[in-house]
Amino acid sequence: MKRSLVLSMVLGVAMVGWAFGADELPRRGSIGLGVQPAGDAVRVAVIRPDSPASRDGVQVGDTIKTINGKVVANQQQMADVIRTIPGGGVATLEIVREGAPKALRITLDALPSEKIDGSEVSYSSVTVPDGYKLRTILSVPEASPLAKGGKAPAFMFVQGIYCATIDRPQVDAAVDTRLVHAMAKAGYVTLRVDKPGLGDSQGPPCSEINFKTELEGYKAALRQLKSLPGVDPERIYVFGHSMGGVMMPYLVQEAPVRGAIVYGTLARTWFEYQLENTRRQMTLAGASQSEITEALQAEAKSSAMILVDKKTLGDVWERYPELKQVDPSIDATHISSRHMSFYHELQDLNLAEAWEKVSTHVLAIHGEYDWVTTGEDHDLIASIVNAKSPGFASSISMPKADHGFTLHDSLQASLRAMGQGTWDASLPTTVLAWIDKVEGRGQQAPEAPTIDKAKQAAMASDEKAGQQSPIAKAPEAPGALNWTKLKTERYPGKQDDIFFISPTTGWYVNGAGKVFKTTDAGATWTVKLNKPGTYFRCLAFIDDKVGFAGNIGPGYFPNVTDDVPLYETRDGGETWAPVTTIEGSPVVGLCALEVVRIPFVNAGVLDNKVRVLGVGRVGGPVAAIYSDDLGKTWQRMSLPESCAMAFDVHFFDATHGVIASATSTNVQESKALILTTDDGGVTWQEAFIGPRAFELTWKISFPSRNVGFVTIQSYNPDPAASKRVIAKTTDGGKTWSELPLVDDPKVREFGVAFIDEQRGFVGALPHGFMTTDGGATWSNANFGNAVNKIRVLRDQTGTYLHAIGVEVHTLKLDEPAPASLPAERIGK
Repeated sequence: MKRSLVLSMVLGVAMVGWAFGADELPRRGSIGLGVQPAGDAVRVAVIRPDSPASRDGVQVGDTIKTINGKVVANQQQMADVIRTIPGGGVATLEIVREGAPKALRITLDALPSEKIDGSEVSYSSVTVPDGYKLRTILSVPEASPLAKGGKAPAFMFVQGIYCATIDRPQVDAAVDTRLVHAMAKAGYVTLRVDKPGLGDSQGPPCSEINFKTELEGYKAALRQLKSLPGVDPERIYVFGHSMGGVMMPYLVQEAPVRGAIVYGTLARTWFEYQLENTRRQMTLAGASQSEITEALQAEAKSSAMILVDKKTLGDVWERYPELKQVDPSIDATHISSRHMSFYHELQDLNLAEAWEKVSTHVLAIHGEYDWVTTGEDHDLIASIVNAKSPGFASSISMPKADHGFTLHDSLQASLRAMGQGTWDASLPTTVLAWIDKVEGRGQQAPEAPTIDKAKQAAMASDEKAGQQSPIAKAPEAPGALNWTKLKTERYPGKQDDIFFISPTTGWYVNGAGKVFKTTDAGATWTVKLNKPGTYFRCLAFIDDKVGFAGNIGPGYFPNVTDDVPLYETRDGGETWAPVTTIEGSPVVGLCALEVVRIPFVNAGVLDNKVRVLGVGRVGGPVAAIYSDDLGKTWQRMSLPESCAMAFDVHFFDATHGVIASATSTNVQESKALILTTDDGGVTWQEAFIGPRAFELTWKISFPSRNVGFVTIQSYNPDPAASKRVIAKTTDGGKTWSELPLVDDPKVREFGVAFIDEQRGFVGALPHGFMTTDGGATWSNANFGNAVNKIRVLRDQTGTYLHAIGVEVHTLKLDEPAPASLPAERIGK
């Protein structure tokens, strides 16, 4: 079938005509029945109403022996025959009905085309180096708000290992289809390509091709995408799922793109992965340690022969008959629908070396409940890319998500029903927000490398010189304060806490288990503790010697293995030791620490008592602790049942305090919760419960005794739920009201600090905000991305603010603390 298709697309103000090839693949036919094995044939189990099978006389229970003279002994053989017959073609079936042979002629319908609201969908093809054609599915938005100069950005999806077509127009609820449709509706040109031998694609059967052959198809498709007249070749993003993520570094080396997103993939050798996967999955299944060891020994034998010696599974069974198993997904030469040659090539890949050659922005995504791959591999990918191009890669975990883009209540639930949970609607939102960051829309992000080699060289030179690449800056309010970015160690994501004891001496911590110290106001920093497996979330110092660092603890973020919730230093951060004197039930992790100075009369002289408080944690379990003896011993506070998580704490004195919390560890059910106490934490009152689900509080700031602010985070996946608010009190926390911050679904709030009752800051993704009228109105602020904590230090030399997120920023104001007051540390 030959046809010429011309699409018209409005991109901004430009009308672009696209001409596609005139020698496209014919659309395959659809017969409309389902079968079950029946010896050396298949038996009809279901017939779709109004289908060709229904119209032309097929009945449930018929046994199909051959189609067009070809034996169909199983479902796969039948599918292989049907896909060779185009729409309008005839399939001659030899059947047996009630013991009698019979012949039927079925005229197949053409498979329908996929539809995407707001986009034109085109079924085209791309020719691979071996000369055959692969089916491509291209969508073009009718009007893209992201177009520049008549060209739109593009998104290419690369699927995982299984031999299954991506051409499923009747299954628009498929999770990968939903991701692609979401990107199309956001204004992206989208592209998918079917593997050889699948769907309409020509070529050898997918089950027989190797890694390189499959990769060549994706390379050809990407080159075609970059050449299309309405596509901006410097704004192409490729998403690789599972095995697609393994192919990613090889794919983008040959055809550079603006960004690469990988989900549920790996970065180590396949041999390692096989062994690690065996242990992980058997542990989740509840196997005993002896059973796990036995399984690992068997896997090592099998993998050594297949992956190292390049043998087949049949060879393994011949040598080790006890390893033979009955599994429909494997045979003597195939595992998971792929030939042994695929795994032979896979084992020989040096993925770390491949990622070392990547010079594009990279987002590595791992589902929290993904038991097929590990978060460590995604962190490794980000670290490899950042070693070459600092700041270009990040690794994130999607809460409750499995390997198949769906959500579950637990890892065990995911193990039972991977891919069958609720679609993770936050995935496209996360991807789009990351792309916004890459393209510098209202936030700081290194400019992505492009095909322009001269520009790449100039950027590399800038990096070596320590200069920041040009970025798109958010508009600032009149009279906006100018923050200064401090020179700190590169970090791929949000860092969490910073604390200055004086204008020159301070510390900060991050999720890599590191504690940094400065004695020159942040001009230089020294690593004082490097403890991998620890996620330092919070920090507080009593004086220049005694301080504490809280660990988030295991079980929430990937790669966190340290179960010590709190560390202390008695020598200014030079050495750190676990705190072992917390009374009561164990504390899993902490999210916030605060030092409170309580005035009292000591022998007729006004003095201060010190109370140190800590609360945690995100994801639960909840805990609140305090120490009245400079951290030598710690006690637990009781919290109400309505408090499932705690994120920040602020006490005014020994009896009056506030905790920022949430009502549930399940974010779908959680509401923002603010607690207050008037008896030192013996009892707590619910001062504020938010009206919406998918929300929780985050940080607290009280610039005065009566006026305070709490940031509220929204995790609602619905883009229509776009309003972001901040809670405010004017009566010391007894009552709270919500103030609008911004109407933008991409914004997520973090830290907050007010200099006084009128001037304050909120840290957020993708950038921060500033107010000069007590939160009535807000404008964009220039103190960095994902600022989690903002500390305010006042002394007689001025007011100093320090903000920590992806980077660290500082601001000095010539506003000294009143002479009658001691130096103070405020702000959260």
